[in-house]
Amino acid sequence: MKDFICAHFGSDWTITTRGFSSARQAEKHGLYMFPTAGVFGFAVIAENDIKEGWELRLERSILPPNNKVIKDELNNYKILFN
Repeated sequence: MKDFICAHFGSDWTITTRGFSSARQAEKHGLYMFPTAGVFGFAVIAENDIKEGWELRLERSILPPNNKVIKDELNNYKILFN
């Protein structure tokens, strides 16, 4: 089963919100958070629990062109950009 995640970010922080049942729901959450002061954008991530992989859904995300999405050892996502 896929889990959809929204990771919204600012200059030096990322907040990962889990538990969405579709990419569209995660995108709606990102769009809701986007106008908040200090939020630069968001990434929608599809995570598959069977093969332990994850996929960035660019068509549902608002990211700067020079971004890098990483998963840390605590199973959280971080968005880095220059």
